[in-house]
Order: sequence, then C-alpha cells, then structure tokens
Amino acid sequence: MMKLWTPLALPLATLALLAGCASQPDQTGNTSQTTPATDAITGVLANTETGSGSKVQAFMMRGMVTWGHESYTFQPCNSTKQYWIVFPPSDHNEIRKIAPYNYEPMYAEVIGMLEPAPEDGFAADYDGRLRVKQTNLLSAEMRGGCQMSAHTTSAFGMEPSWNVKIQKDAVVFSQIGANNQQQAITQRQATSGKQVYQGKDFRLVLTKGHCNDTMSDSLYGWQSSLTWQGKKFKGCATLGATDVTANWVGQYKTTADATNTPGLTTTLTLLPDHSAITRYEYDSNEPALEEEGLWQQVSEDSVKVMMTSHQGRRLLSERIYTLEDTEKGQRLIAHDEIINGNEYSLGDGGLQLKRQP
Repeated sequence: MMKLWTPLALPLATLALLAGCASQPDQTGNTSQTTPATDAITGVLANTETGSGSKVQAFMMRGMVTWGHESYTFQPCNSTKQYWIVFPPSDHNEIRKIAPYNYEPMYAEVIGMLEPAPEDGFAADYDGRLRVKQTNLLSAEMRGGCQMSAHTTSAFGMEPSWNVKIQKDAVVFSQIGANNQQQAITQRQATSGKQVYQGKDFRLVLTKGHCNDTMSDSLYGWQSSLTWQGKKFKGCATLGATDVTANWVGQYKTTADATNTPGLTTTLTLLPDHSAITRYEYDSNEPALEEEGLWQQVSEDSVKVMMTSHQGRRLLSERIYTLEDTEKGQRLIAHDEIINGNEYSLGDGGLQLKRQP
C-alpha cells in the first residue's frame, strides 16, 4: 500500500515532483559567494552567488581536461563523473597553446566550485558544471598525473634549475648537484593574488599569473620570486593540490533514536569527486528512491548538498547540513530544504544523519 504523500512519509523531492512545481531557479547555475577553504587559496577567488544565496567554499580538484571544439570536459581523478568545465576567459589563449589537437586529455589542478548542469546546450548532458576561478596546473605531458599523490605548495625554475617545496613549517630548497637545504618558515602572508613565505635567510613570493617553463607543455597559475641566502631566482609555482574539504567524504545514515520519519531510512553518501547520493529505503516492500547531485563545504561545520536528479528526473534541491559532535559520534542535521525554489521544513527535529564508521 502506498504511503500518504506527506512530508513525514515521502522525501520532499517526490512531493515537489508530484505537485508539478512550476517555480524553477536559474538553470544556468548562478554562482554563489565563494570563500577560500584555507590560507593556501586565500585571495585567489572572487566571490560568487548561488540561487539560494548560501555561501560555499572554493576547493581544489584534480582530474583530466579535454579541451576542443564544443567539448570542454573535466573528469575528476578516480571518478567516472564528467563535468562541463568553464575556465576564465583570460586562460583561453594560454590553454590553446598547450592543448593537443586530437582531444587528448590533459592533467589539471583547478580551484573552483560546482554548479548544476543547465537544461539546454552542450553542458546539459553532464553531471554538473565546474566553474574554474584559478588554474593551478594544466599539463599536456602529465597524463599520469592522477596516479600521483597530491603535491604540496612548490616553486621552481630553470637556468639554473631550482626547486622549493613547502613542508608544514619549513621550506626545502634543492638544486641539481647540491645537497638540499632547509629553513623554518617564520612568517606567512596571504592577500589577494599573493602568497608570501619568509624565514631567517629566505623570502618566497608567489603572485597570481600565467607562467610557463621552457621545458614542458604546461601552464601554471602562479609566478614565483625567491631570495635564498642572498641569491635571487624567478620561476613558476603551484599551490598544494590537496582538497582540504575532503574531510566530509563518507556515509551518513538515519538512526532509530533520532527524530526522523518512522519506517524510512535515509542514507547520504558524499564522494571524493564532490558527487552526492541520497537514498530512501522503506521498511515495507516499496522500492527504494534515489537522488544524485553535488556537495560543497559552506564552513568547517556545515556542508551544502544539492540534488540535481530524482529517480533519473531533473530536480534542483538544496539542504544545508550542520555537523554536530555527540556522545554517540558525529551527525549531520538539516532543518529545511529548498526544492525548485520553494522552501520546506524537515520537521521540528530536522533530518538527522549519523556518520558511519
């Protein structure tokens, strides 16, 4: 027997679809105010607004880019998802210089945010749209880049060849034919488009701007200037390629002691490629319902989950979950949901999901 169509019995997305809600947010994926997740990307991005006005933090994503006529795609490392990618117009000429003519993928590290795919156009058939605010690295040569570990912030140059790596509170300087040298970092500064690291006998400045070395078909997003023990060096640089918001990755599930709908188990899965799956399972023999979408960090203790399809049908729904630490472990709580532009309450206790081991 079908359950009553009330918010306590069916996922709200189902109710919205059954009601045929006509109110639709902007399908182009209005950008939302973007704040950087760590000092490493402070000042890199301009702020952007989403349809709900909620703020999300930009994040680093690694993957493979295909760049060509009517095909601008990004596949995250170790993922089958395909996102339409939008680079800043200022990057286009530089990308054309290194992009292969035969649509061969290039390794990429980019800082940006995800949006739902639009309803129409070439991007409509993809899992979402990745709007890039800063290119960290784009390389036609490093096609095995996804098999490598995420690197730390580094600067490097040629003639003579040199390299500096940031390792926690120290920098390591290396040159061919010489022993590595290390100094402690005593000062750090991050402003718009600029990163500064300083120690007793060194100063490293990273400045936002296109940079190419003379030995590879690679585009870097930062220029570097290093003074080391009185000697001056210039070259390119990249920020650390770790996604610092990845601590949200995992599975979250309703529990019997939480104030959730009896007979309904809700499971939220947040994946490393920033895709999300919400699954609704009933104690009865009714088939499970599934939604797919995207997730992004709002703050250290809150995450925005945007579902873009319900049972394969297009939908736009948003929930902001807050992370709480309890005696029984971590849990996420969402009190409201926005579906196709309409706001719904998730009940007095909200939707509560316990983090699974």
